[in-house]
Order: sequence, then C-alpha cells, then structure tokens
Amino acid sequence: MKNLFCPKCKNLMAMGEIGEKHTLKCSKCGFLMNLNGTSLKTTEKLKQKFVGQGVVDGKNELADYEHKCKKCGYDKAQIVDMGIFYSDEDNLILLKCGKCGNSERIGRKTN
Repeated sequence: MKNLFCPKCKNLMAMGEIGEKHTLKCSKCGFLMNLNGTSLKTTEKLKQKFVGQGVVDGKNELADYEHKCKKCGYDKAQIVDMGIFYSDEDNLILLKCGKCGNSERIGRKTN
C-alpha cells in the first residue's frame, strides 16, 4: 500500500470512499490521493439487540464466605485482602457484601 502520510504536510491521511473510488484524504490540508485498485477493509459496528441480557442478578458470585451484612442483612460476603502498606502493619482484610457491596474491615481491633 502507498504511504499513509500526506506528501505536502506529513499529516496522517484518513481512508475513505468517493463514489466507488477508494481514497486517502489529509484532514489538515485536504490533499486527496486515489488508491488505484486497492480495496479498503471496512468494519461495521454490531448493534446489540438485547441490552442487559445474561447479566448476573446483582449478586456477587465470589461472595462465598458466611457473614451477615450489617447494612442489608445478606448472609454471604467476599473476602478482599488489600495487603500491607508498611512492613509493621497487619494485612487489611475486608468483607464485601455479595448483594449491596458494603465493606467491613476485619482484623486487629484498636481502642
């Protein structure tokens, strides 16, 4: 394929069609270049017919730990280990509700 940059201003040229002819057009200076016999690959955007079809019903599939949420009362939670931030700290472990997403910290208690 020919050079995809404009010979006048060195800007990237965009592919297009004028009638049945395939062309390259510079968006900066308007220079047109005909692509003799070269076919362009076109892409189509696929339209979704059923938006939201097949989506999980709002419950977290990773929530398999028995824990009752203080906010909504759901009985399953996901364990999220956030790791440590400094070497002298304990790991930050959260229990994330499988239904509402409310997070509760577990671990060392401070008074």
